[in-house]
Amino acid sequence: MNVLYLDLEHGSQTLGSEKAIEDMFSFPVLSPSTWKQFQSLIGQLYTTKTVVKTKKIGSLEIKEESSVVVPKNGTKIDAFVVDTFSELSKKYVRELSGDDGKLKLQGWGQLKNKLDGALEFISRIPGTVVLNCHAKVQTMDDGNKVIPFIDGSTKEDISKWFDFVFYTKNVKNGAGTDYKWVTRRDEKYDHAKDRTNLLDDIIPQDFQLVMNAAKEKGFNGCKILIVGSPGSGKTWSLKTLTSKGTEKT
Repeated sequence: MNVLYLDLEHGSQTLGSEKAIEDMFSFPVLSPSTWKQFQSLIGQLYTTKTVVKTKKIGSLEIKEESSVVVPKNGTKIDAFVVDTFSELSKKYVRELSGDDGKLKLQGWGQLKNKLDGALEFISRIPGTVVLNCHAKVQTMDDGNKVIPFIDGSTKEDISKWFDFVFYTKNVKNGAGTDYKWVTRRDEKYDHAKDRTNLLDDIIPQDFQLVMNAAKEKGFNGCKILIVGSPGSGKTWSLKTLTSKGTEKT
């Protein structure tokens, strides 16, 4: 499996050396340091093309036009990873901020539009898409809620772009720790979702389980958002995207 891994906050060392990661993912790590560099990389990697499909509605033939995202030059990219979208949002905030480092009122609208545009594009990338995101605890009248740590209001409806939204959960097991994902929505994990409805409420951090569920349901690829605090397994679990990675864990 060819995995394109974008490391935005130098977390790739969790997976090993640059050579080890390239051996595991079949591609070198890409590390954009600014929003503009991220946009440039995406523009070099992917393009869009118009596809027209004819669909029958009764006796009518309707031509439906859509824009699809494809890798350039026929490059085979099976999985696309952003680690993390939290940091990507901060990079755009830095570009919008004034000399005082603060975002003006109109800047928040620009931020929402730009992040939503990025998510809309990323959600159309073929194959498996994984976005890692840090978590933030929000105190509510009825208790604490864990939400994606993203600047602006994009975090409120980010789940709509994904087939799966999981929260990391670390469970003590004797002297060790089991790294799990919460897949079902409740009052604490408000964004959690599993569009296949095949996965248990809590599962091991293993992307093979998720991709197999998507395949069983006939999904054309799968889009996955992982929400969790630093050190909760978000980056380490990326090894399970490939058989080479699972052999080394």
